[in-house]
Amino acid sequence: MQFLNKLKAHYEKIVLGVVLLGVAAMALFLTQAASSERGRLDEQLNKRVTGKQGEAKPVDLAAGIASLERLSAPASVQLSGEHKTFNPNTWVYKADGTITPAGDRPGSGTRGLNLVGTQPLNLSISFAAVAGTAEPYRYQFSITRDYERKADKRRPTVVSLTEGTKNDLFILREVHGPKDNPTEVVIELIEGGDRASLTKEKVFTKGMAFAADLTYPIENRNWARKRVDETIVLSGATYKIVAIAKDEIVVSAPNRVRTTIKLSTVP
Repeated sequence: MQFLNKLKAHYEKIVLGVVLLGVAAMALFLTQAASSERGRLDEQLNKRVTGKQGEAKPVDLAAGIASLERLSAPASVQLSGEHKTFNPNTWVYKADGTITPAGDRPGSGTRGLNLVGTQPLNLSISFAAVAGTAEPYRYQFSITRDYERKADKRRPTVVSLTEGTKNDLFILREVHGPKDNPTEVVIELIEGGDRASLTKEKVFTKGMAFAADLTYPIENRNWARKRVDETIVLSGATYKIVAIAKDEIVVSAPNRVRTTIKLSTVP
């Protein structure tokens, strides 16, 4: 009983001693484990550094060099001529009912279209007569607008003006000679400011546009006095005339590719 009382009195010291012994044992174990691990790592490092190594294989650069060569000489992209992506061909019916690309026939399409001549489309103004028997006299003019795109606007029209007044085309600037029977009158165009002297025999004419005469030998077709915005059919494809000058025309294909055709020297 006395022994238990002494043990109870020193219980905390005993527990503390056991813990300290455990900590000391663990510290010794960790020190030995660290030393062992360090030795193992040193051994592996020595094997990698001093071990026998094979020769390094050369790197294959062929693919990279080929890519650089392609970049230094890029391929050209053909956007015109016979390139079919941006200039698709037109297919037409043959006499036997089969179809064939129009471009396969020599002289087809715009390659076979000939411009054989052009004619000017004019604005014509003539002095017609004197209207009335007393001042202010009115002077009548006949106007022809052959350049108009609509046929009904090309018909001759008659307008009358007093001296100093105007219409949509010109101003009557001067009247020479007797007012009731002038020898000449002077007009001034509103657009451009051109002046012209007119008599009953002298007509003012100004070119405003052109019409074109065309032939298409492959189909034995001819067109006379074709105008801007009119169409023609070449080997089954419809082309639009977008511009006409004195010695050339411009036509637009169904794919909107434009072609300029010069005046032909072949009749």
